[in-house]
Amino acid sequence: PDSDNGIEANCKLTIKESCDPSAPNLFSRDIDGDPWIGDVNYFITDPATTETKSTFRLDYGLTSSATRGSAMVVSIGSSSYCGILGHFPSSFRTLTAKVGKYPEYAGSKDFDPAGTIGITYGIDGTFTYSFNLRGLEENCEGCGIHVHAGVSCETHEQVKGHGWNQGFVRDLWTGAGGAVYETDGRGYASG
Repeated sequence: PDSDNGIEANCKLTIKESCDPSAPNLFSRDIDGDPWIGDVNYFITDPATTETKSTFRLDYGLTSSATRGSAMVVSIGSSSYCGILGHFPSSFRTLTAKVGKYPEYAGSKDFDPAGTIGITYGIDGTFTYSFNLRGLEENCEGCGIHVHAGVSCETHEQVKGHGWNQGFVRDLWTGAGGAVYETDGRGYASG
């Protein structure tokens, strides 16, 4: 395979009707031409960690239910690997987190936030977030709500900055991106 500084650069993903090498690519016949032919479905990966270093989005005109049972083929150079796509479990689509006080919070008000935040991912790459919170500042309008890149809330340093796929989108965890909430007179917020 082609590589650049140890990173595999000639990896391609295709969804086909089966794992048979001669099987046709899977796409809606309402689309002009085969969307799997071209350069959009290439990605790069680090062979040491198998971590994908890029993303792509391709509309092949079919839903997840129409894709179930089809073959996903990953080609790296002259080698190909195939697996059959199963049902997308709903438990994998939604992430939830319990909310508490931000680590090392030193603000002038003594808040005791609690509740849950959920993020539900759509099969099309979109997501929605929901929240049910209490113990927040009362009558707050345009207060920020964010997903952070860290994997722990023990210290401020472990929380890290806003989390998003920088190779695909800009930071949407801003007021302009819609990442805000409003509270009532008791410090409750839901949405």
